[in-house]
Amino acid sequence: MTVLFVITTILVFLAIDAFVRRSREKKGSLAVPIVQRYQAHTTPVRIPEGIFFARSHTWLNMFPSGKVHVGIDDFVTRLLERPQITLLSKMGDHVAKGDPLLLLKEDGRELTVHAPMDGEILAVNEDLPLKPELMKNLLFTDGWAYSMKPERPSELKDMLLGEETRMWIAEEFRRLRDVFAGMSQHGELVPALLQDGGPPVAGAMKQMPVSVWNRFEREFLVVR
Repeated sequence: MTVLFVITTILVFLAIDAFVRRSREKKGSLAVPIVQRYQAHTTPVRIPEGIFFARSHTWLNMFPSGKVHVGIDDFVTRLLERPQITLLSKMGDHVAKGDPLLLLKEDGRELTVHAPMDGEILAVNEDLPLKPELMKNLLFTDGWAYSMKPERPSELKDMLLGEETRMWIAEEFRRLRDVFAGMSQHGELVPALLQDGGPPVAGAMKQMPVSVWNRFEREFLVVR
């Protein structure tokens, strides 16, 4: 009787173990598509909902009062390590779309970021030049550069939002790979500085000659 009880107990535990294994395998097989679906809808740069993006790689956050915070987008900040930031406008200035707003310098090279719309400068973020890391750590909160009063708020309708921004950024990465692929200081092909469809290697612009910085500003940062 005791032997029969022991055998029955062993069989019960084996059955439970087999059931648990099958359940885990089934859950594992179902988890893959879920992760893939999530990855398919994520982007390698930060694109919060409700934030507008200009094609000149600035972001705009509109407040109920009608003012907007303006900053440099993640596409640009990932290309630099710790740039020296110079704010080119001051409180009370009127800026026109395309006017220079910020100067980013690193290792003797520079990029100029331009105003995405016409407006009046209401405030300047004096902390940004002192703490460039704000662009990487707190980009859409403390990493703004200017507070502006748009001259024509209707211009926001020409900005990108949500899924439009994600599709545009993917195309920008493709264009950036083309720029990096054939340029170097010695004329040879540049090693891959971007994963396929992925983000740029941190500080990738430091490995680029001045000619690439100039081309990048001309093709990516100029307001059209």
